[in-house]
Amino acid sequence: MKVLRQYELMLIINPEIDDESVEGLKSRIKEFVSGQGGEFGDEDHWGKRKLAYKIGRFSEGNYLVSQLNLEPTSAKELERTLNFSEEVIRYLLVLQAS
Repeated sequence: MKVLRQYELMLIINPEIDDESVEGLKSRIKEFVSGQGGEFGDEDHWGKRKLAYKIGRFSEGNYLVSQLNLEPTSAKELERTLNFSEEVIRYLLVLQAS
């Protein structure tokens, strides 16, 4: 029996990539979540914002916040995948209190 937990995913995406690439990244995350038996909930694209501090050579980023329902093992796999993504500057995956 699968136990899905609620997560919130916040991404800071490279501001130099175009909107098509951002949409491609979102669709790849949605495919990953559905492929793992999870559910992709609400998403909120905040657009480009100034960062509180520089991350690498970036002083601004493209923000995306999403609600996900995933198994804990799938959440770890998603984090591993995001670590290797060149488009993602920073991410935070937080388990929501139930």
